[in-house]
Amino acid sequence: MIKSIFSSIIVLFTCSLFSQKVVSGSIVDSETNETIPYVNIGILKQSLGTVSNEAGKFEFEVQDDFMNDTIRVSSIGYKTISLVATDFIKTLEANTVLALTADVTELAEVTITARELKEKVLGNKTKSKSLNLGFSVIELGNELGTKINIKHKPTFLKSFNTHIIKNTNTSLKYRLNIYSIKNGLPDKKIVNENIIFPIDVEKGDFSLNLEPYRILVEDDIYITIELIETPNEDDDINFSASLFGHAMIIRPTSQAEWEKAGTIGVGFNCTVKY
Repeated sequence: MIKSIFSSIIVLFTCSLFSQKVVSGSIVDSETNETIPYVNIGILKQSLGTVSNEAGKFEFEVQDDFMNDTIRVSSIGYKTISLVATDFIKTLEANTVLALTADVTELAEVTITARELKEKVLGNKTKSKSLNLGFSVIELGNELGTKINIKHKPTFLKSFNTHIIKNTNTSLKYRLNIYSIKNGLPDKKIVNENIIFPIDVEKGDFSLNLEPYRILVEDDIYITIELIETPNEDDDINFSASLFGHAMIIRPTSQAEWEKAGTIGVGFNCTVKY
C-alpha cells in the first residue's frame, strides 16, 4: 500500500477520584467506526501510561502532580496528539469526541536487485540458560530490547529471533517495534504497520517472520518487544541473556523515557539479507 490515510475519534469521559482524574473510553476510526487496538497513551517522559486493548478500550489515571505535564496519544498510521494534561482534560470535558488529524504516509520505494542476496544473523545470539531477562514491570506499554548494528546498505529484515527460557502463556500478544536511533536511544518507529504476535513456544527457539512487512534499513536500529495485553497474575516469560554485546534498553510504559539497564544484554537478533 503506497498511501495510508487515517483519522480517528477518541470517545472518552473523565471522572474525579480523590486526587486524580480517571480518563477512560474507546478509540475508533472515524471513517469506518472500527475500534483501534493497542494505542499508546501516557504522560510524556513519566512512568504513567497504558495501551488500549484489542477492542480499543482503555483507562488512564492522571494524578494531580502531573497536571502540567504532556499527555501523548500515538498509534502507527495516525498523527500523534500531545496536550498538557489540564488542557487534555478540559477538552474532553467540553467535548467527549476527540478527532485525530488524517495522516498520509508515503512509503519508500523498494528496489529488488537481481543478484542473489547474502544472509546473516545480526544481534545477540545467546541461548544461555543461566542468564535470562524479562519485563521490568507488568505495565502495558513496557518494552525491552537491544541495538542491532547494520553493516550493509540496504539491509532487509527477514526474521526476528530469540531464545525462550520460560513462557507460561503462549497466547498472550506482544508488539514488535523497530526504531531509528538518536543520541544512543530509540527515536522513531520505522515500520508502517503494527507487528502483533504471540510467543507460541513454552521454551526454546522462537522466530517471527518479518518478510511480509518488507522492512528495509540502512542504519543501526533498536528492536524491542512491547507488552500490549495484561498477563495473568501467575504468567511469566524469560529470554536468554548474556554479559556481552549491547546492554538491554527498557521503557516502563507508553510514552515514558528510555533507559539502558545495566550491563546484561537480552538475546534478541535478526536474520537479514543484503
